[in-house]
Amino acid sequence: MNDYLIGKPALRKRVLAGLCAALCASSAMAGPAPCACGAGVYSVINLDPEGGAAALLNEKGQAAVGSFVFGTNAFFDGDRVLPIGDLGGGFTVIKGLNNRGVVLAESIDAAEPFGNLYPVTWTPANGLRTLPGSLNGRAWGINDRRQIVGQVPAPGITARAVRFNPDASLLPLGPLPFSQSEGLAINGAGVAGGYTDAADGSIHAAVWNAAGAMTDLGTVGGQRAFTLFINARGEVAGAGDDAGGEHEVGFFWSPVGGMVPLGAQDGGARLVAGLNDIGQLVGLTSTRAGTAAYQWTRTRGLVLLPRAGAPGSDVFDINNRSEMVGSLVRPAGTRAVLWRGLTAPIDLNSRLHRIPAGLVLQAGAAINEAGVILAYSNAGLVMLRPGKVGTDAPVLGPVLGLPDSVTLGAEVRARLGFIDNAPGQTHTAVADWGDGCASPSPLVREAWGRGEVGLQHSFCAPGLQTLVLRVTDSAGRSTETRRQVVVNAPGLAALSGRGTLAGAAAPGGATRALPLRFALWAPLATAQTGAPAAKTAQGVVALQGPFGFRSDSVATVARNGAQVRLEGTGRFNGRAGYRFLIDAVDGAGQQAAGRMRVRISHRDAGGADVVDYDSAGTARAGARAAVAATASVPDGLAPVEGVLALSD
Repeated sequence: MNDYLIGKPALRKRVLAGLCAALCASSAMAGPAPCACGAGVYSVINLDPEGGAAALLNEKGQAAVGSFVFGTNAFFDGDRVLPIGDLGGGFTVIKGLNNRGVVLAESIDAAEPFGNLYPVTWTPANGLRTLPGSLNGRAWGINDRRQIVGQVPAPGITARAVRFNPDASLLPLGPLPFSQSEGLAINGAGVAGGYTDAADGSIHAAVWNAAGAMTDLGTVGGQRAFTLFINARGEVAGAGDDAGGEHEVGFFWSPVGGMVPLGAQDGGARLVAGLNDIGQLVGLTSTRAGTAAYQWTRTRGLVLLPRAGAPGSDVFDINNRSEMVGSLVRPAGTRAVLWRGLTAPIDLNSRLHRIPAGLVLQAGAAINEAGVILAYSNAGLVMLRPGKVGTDAPVLGPVLGLPDSVTLGAEVRARLGFIDNAPGQTHTAVADWGDGCASPSPLVREAWGRGEVGLQHSFCAPGLQTLVLRVTDSAGRSTETRRQVVVNAPGLAALSGRGTLAGAAAPGGATRALPLRFALWAPLATAQTGAPAAKTAQGVVALQGPFGFRSDSVATVARNGAQVRLEGTGRFNGRAGYRFLIDAVDGAGQQAAGRMRVRISHRDAGGADVVDYDSAGTARAGARAAVAATASVPDGLAPVEGVLALSD
C-alpha cells in the first residue's frame, strides 16, 4: 500500500472532497447514518420556544415566527427577536414575509362584541398596518413589491380573490366566481396563483397575470384542485383530488407545457412542500413502506430522496441551489437533515459549532440561498447560521428532567443548559411556573461561556401549566424558553393530550384538508352522575391548522368509560362567540392510540347552528346542522398522532 502526503491546502481540499463524495454516494445506497461531509458548521440562535412554530425565512436571514401553543409571534431582524403584537384583540397569525423584512399577518382588533379580522403588514419602523378594504378578508402571500394576494367578502357570494397593492388600491383577480375564489401565492412580477369555483361546484386551480386576468387550470381529474406555489418563471405547483376522489395528488403547470401530474399522492399537508425558480419540486408521497420525501423535475420525474437507511423521511423546503431541508424518521426519533441535490443526507446535528446540553435538531423547516436554515428542535424553533458566530444573546437548550405530566404536590427538579459567545459574561435566570406558587430561585452554574440552570418546584394547582424561563447575561441580552406541563390531581379525573389529527377536514369545501394540531387539558365530571369537577381547575383547549381556536370555557357533557365528550365556548381565528364539541377516546397514554373528533360552530342571526369546522368532514362550512349535545360518541373519530389520555 502506498502512502501519499497531500501538501497544498487547495489540493488537499479537492482530494478530501472527492473522497467524501465517494463515501457519501456509497452511504446513500447502504450506509446506516446520514453523511456529514460537504457542509460547514452552523451557529445556533433561539427564535421561538415551540418546536412546531410557524417558520418563515427571507434572503436577508430574517425570520417571522409564530407559536400555536404559546400564542406568541415575532420577527427576527438578524440580531434580535422583536414581538409583533396584535390590533388589540389578542390574536395574530403570521402568513408571509418578503425580502424587505415586511411581515404579512392577520389580526383581530378590540371592537365589541367579537372583534374584526384584518390582514395586516408589520415592520419594525411602522408596526401593524391594516390593508385598506380588507375587513374580514384573508391574506396569504406577499412579494418584494409589497403586493399581497388573498380574498375579500363580495356581495352575493362568499368571497373573491384580490390583490392588495402598495398604493392602497385593490385589484380583483379574474371574473366574479360562482361562490368563492382566493389568491394563495404571488411571485415578484405580480403573477398570482390560487383557486376559483365553477358552475358545477368543483374547485379549479387558477393563475392570474399581473393585470388580474385569469387562466383556469382546471383539476387533475377530481372535484378540487389548488395552486399552492408559483415561481419567478410563472410555473406553479399544487394539489388536487384524482378522478376517483380517493387520493390527493400533486401537479406541476407551466405556461408552455401545461399541467403535468407529479406521481406523488397522499402526502398530507406537505404533498407539495416547495417549488424553486428552476422548476424543482419537493414534497411527501405515500409509498408501500409509508410516506417518503421526494424531488421532482420535468426531465427526471419523481425521485425519492436518499434516506441513509432510515425507514422514513420528510422534506420542508428547497432553494435554487437544489439544497433541501427536512428530517429522517427513525424509531428512536427524528433528526434534521440537509440534502444537496440527490446526494446522501447530512445530519445537521453533526455540523453544529457549539450547542447547549441536550439540544437535538429534529427537522429542517426552511433554507435560503445563503444556506441559512430554520430548524425545529427539542428546544423550539432555532436558526442555523453558517459559521461560528450567532448573536450576542444566550443560546438555550431544552428543559431536561421535567416530565410531560406530573402529580399535584410532587416536587420536580429540572435543568437547562446554555452557552454564550462571550465567555467572560455572567448570567441570571428567572422562572415562572404558571401556577402562582412560590419556588426556590433558579440556581445558575457557569464557566467560560457554558452553563446550567437548576430548577426546583412543586405544583400547587392542577391543569395545563406553562413554565417560562428567561436567562439574561451581564450585558442585558436575554433569551426565553417555555415548557408546558400537565398537572394531574389525585381524585380529579381529567382528559389531557397534545398532538395532531392528520388529514382532518378543512373548514369549507373550497379548502384543502390540513392537519389540525391540538393541546388540551380538561377536568371531567367526578362521577357518572355528572357531578361538577373541581372549581379551581380550569380547562384549556387550543387548536391550530386551517384555523386557530382557543377556549374560553370548557365543560364535560358526557363520559362513558374511555369515551368523553367536551363542549364549551371559545375564539375562532380570534373571534369570540363560537362553540366547540370534542369527542375523544382514551389512548391510555400511548402514542397514536387515541381518537378524536372536533366540531366548531356558531349561531347565525336567526339562531340556527352554523358549522364552521368538522374534522369528520361531514359538514361544509356555513351549512346548518342539528347535532344533539347528548348524543353518544359519533362515527368519524380520527386517530391522534400524539398522546390523548384520561387520568382518574
